[in-house]
Amino acid sequence: MFDVKQQFTRRELLGKPTYWQASDFGAAQLRHQYPADLLDTIRSKALEIKDENSENRPLNLRYIRGAHKLIPEILDLFYLPGRLEALSELAETKLEIYPISVITTAVTFMGPQDGTVDWHGDGVPFTELIALEVDDVSGGALEIYRGDFDEGSAVVHGGGDLPVDTLTHLTHEVGSSIFGQIMRVLHRTEPMASGSRITLTLNHSSAEKPFIDDNPMFYLAADNPTFDWVDEYVDDVRTRQLPAYMATRS
Repeated sequence: MFDVKQQFTRRELLGKPTYWQASDFGAAQLRHQYPADLLDTIRSKALEIKDENSENRPLNLRYIRGAHKLIPEILDLFYLPGRLEALSELAETKLEIYPISVITTAVTFMGPQDGTVDWHGDGVPFTELIALEVDDVSGGALEIYRGDFDEGSAVVHGGGDLPVDTLTHLTHEVGSSIFGQIMRVLHRTEPMASGSRITLTLNHSSAEKPFIDDNPMFYLAADNPTFDWVDEYVDDVRTRQLPAYMATRS
C-alpha cells in the first residue's frame, strides 16, 4: 500500500534515545495508493463546509476539528483494508484510531490568508498527513528540528532561529503522505509565500501502549475550549491507558 521515499528513526530526529515513545519509528514520507476519487470527495466536501466549520486556533492553523463527524468518507479512508496493518508494520507497533473524537481527524487549510502551523510538538502519538490539494505553493514543507525538543523550543520562543543544518524538510505532494511519531519532536509548517494547501490529518495511538500520549487537558482545551471531549478523555484513561500502564509495572 505504501512506497517509502524517506524514513527517520526517533533517535535520528531527537539526536538521542528517549523513553517516551511507542517505538523507535520517527517519520516517513510515503507514496500511497489511496483511491483518488475518495480523496477528491473528502477535499470537495471540506471546501464546501470550510467557511462555516473551520477555525484558526493558537498555533496559527485553520482547521476543521473532528472532521470525520462532518465528512463520513474520512472513516472509509481510515479503515481502508490494509491501511492500518501497513502503517502498524512501519510504526513497529499495532495502531488504532485515536480515541478522543474531536481530534481523531482534521482537515487543515494553509496559505498566506489561512496561516501555517507554528513550531510545536504533537500531542497525539502517531499522525498521517495526507495531501488533498497542493496549489501553486511556495514554501509549506513540513520542517522538523533534529534535536532536543526543549532546547529547540527555547530558541524559537525566545525569538531566535534554529541552525539551518539541524532542519529536515519533507514536502507535501498529492499522491503522498507524511506519517510520523512526532510527539515531542519540534516541527512546523514552513511559511507559505503563495498558494494553498489542504491536508487531511488522521491520528492514531498504540494499541499496546495507549498511555504513550502527550495530550494533557490544558493542551486539548487550548484547541477545543468547549470541553465536550472530557468524558472521552477520562474514559480512555480509565479503560485503556491505566490498565495498559499498570500491566507494564507488574
